[in-house]
Amino acid sequence: MIEYVKHFIATHFFSKFHARLAFISPSTITTDGLYMADVEQTQIKRTMLVNSNIVLALIDHTKFNNNNDFVKLCDLDYLDYVITDCRISDDTILQALKKNRVNIIYKKIEWYL
Repeated sequence: MIEYVKHFIATHFFSKFHARLAFISPSTITTDGLYMADVEQTQIKRTMLVNSNIVLALIDHTKFNNNNDFVKLCDLDYLDYVITDCRISDDTILQALKKNRVNIIYKKIEWYL
């Protein structure tokens, strides 16, 4: 019960804000949309993206068509940008993003140890 109350308070808190930009990091992207593994995180992230002017999804290459998640965060038409670390090799997802007029930004990450 305490966790539910915390979640309700957090969702209510974020619903009072309006952001110019929302950076969202889902667990998975498919042609149907963005997905998460956790219901509570999904509801909080959904609250933020609905209350934002521009939605940017941060999605690395491991999250494309990784069908292990079950809670839908949003359809692709909610997105303005996808920022990813490599070219999208799955043509069906690429076409779905283009169909929904989602801008794609490729940014290779350099790791230095």
